Amino acid sequence: MRLIHWPKRLSITTKLLLWCLTLIVIFYATTTFLLLRIRDIVDASGSVATVHHEIDSATQRMIRTLLSLEENRKRYEILKKDDYIQYVINDLAGFKETLDRVLERHPEYREQWKPLTEEFSIILSTDAGPETLVLPDKTVNAWITLLSETRQANQLETETQLRELNQAGRDAARMGFFGLMASIAAGLAGSIFIAYWLNRSLSEVRRGIRDLAQGGEMKPVRVLSSDELGELARAFNSMTTRLKQEEQMRSDFISMLSHEIRTPLTSIRESVELVSDGVFGDLNERQLHFLEISKKEIQRLTSLLTRLMTVSSMEANDLKLRPEPLDAETFVRSVIERIQPAATAKSIHISLRLPPAPCRALADFEHVQQVLLNLLGNAVKFSPTGSRIMVSAEAEADRVVFCVRDEGRGIPEAEQAYVFRKYYREPAVRASVDGVGLGLSIAKRIVDAHGGEMWLTSEEGKGSCFCFSLPKAGELE
Repeated sequence: MRLIHWPKRLSITTKLLLWCLTLIVIFYATTTFLLLRIRDIVDASGSVATVHHEIDSATQRMIRTLLSLEENRKRYEILKKDDYIQYVINDLAGFKETLDRVLERHPEYREQWKPLTEEFSIILSTDAGPETLVLPDKTVNAWITLLSETRQANQLETETQLRELNQAGRDAARMGFFGLMASIAAGLAGSIFIAYWLNRSLSEVRRGIRDLAQGGEMKPVRVLSSDELGELARAFNSMTTRLKQEEQMRSDFISMLSHEIRTPLTSIRESVELVSDGVFGDLNERQLHFLEISKKEIQRLTSLLTRLMTVSSMEANDLKLRPEPLDAETFVRSVIERIQPAATAKSIHISLRLPPAPCRALADFEHVQQVLLNLLGNAVKFSPTGSRIMVSAEAEADRVVFCVRDEGRGIPEAEQAYVFRKYYREPAVRASVDGVGLGLSIAKRIVDAHGGEMWLTSEEGKGSCFCFSLPKAGELE
């Protein structure tokens, strides 16, 4: 038996709590990573939305102002109206206001826009020739060129950052998806492992309990952990060890008691037979009647001792089988012939259903005869007067199945799992029907020793059907 230890003894609750904390850590790590990536994207998008957009808007507004200024200058030179001078002054004031606001919010442009902040002069001429009227002012033209270059560079940088934001968003979405899938996979894998680990330990205990409940061999279960489930497995093993010891003590006691009782019982039976045969003188009818009752009771005690001895022998693995080909029809008819007087006494009709072709089972006649006799005897015992019993034999691929169906009261579903256990008797018949609950247990052990199976189907109020299978012998020649 191999014992698997954790590094330290941890309870199931502690292990589950640690696993929950691990899942929480994985979840928060994934969420934190995604939030950091989203924050970087938001910061970058904020820069595009505020800085670059503001620069683009400001440069576009200043260019429009300079174009308006240039237009008013030319109008003044052509129309010679002083109003246009005021327009030029207003445009310069608006240009300066916009420029100061941009440089205040974005001082990184001071060096680049230094030409815009130096002293400048705008030439206003009223006697210029026609050829100079269409020429732009050099200062204004230089400013427009500088602002246009700045705006173009800003747009290029904006496009670059937008592409980077788009790629970053795709990367974040992809990494978030894979992170989520990895978290889910880790959670599922861990949960499956924990479920497997818990179920493995519980399966061992369930198997032991099921075998114990079905009357099978009491085997120790494997101890697969050192937590509460391991303690449960160790407690179960201690219990099975104790039960096996007590079972052995009871078996030894029954065996000893059976041997001790058999000798005086034999003497009593022989004495009764001698008296009954008139060896010690003639007997009247009343005396013979009571001697006959004594014989029946002695026979009943002898039968009980025989069953107890059989159980003791089986538990000691002393059951010796001499299997040989057994014709199914001959076997069934011989058993029915032995049970027929008891059936006739209760007006019970026994019918027989055989396979269309002869078949043989490989079995020890004396032992399997006891099995079928027990099933038929129980069917007669628990069937109402005037009912029917069906005995059938059916050949299958590698076995022969024998069934006994009665019309008795049936067995409750809750009790069916226990009928093949030693000393078990259904509570409803304990007070009204004789027996010690050994017949079916002995029958099942005999069938199991042959490599067959025994089972039942029953429904309350509709009777029961007990079946057993035996290995099939070779084909008849």
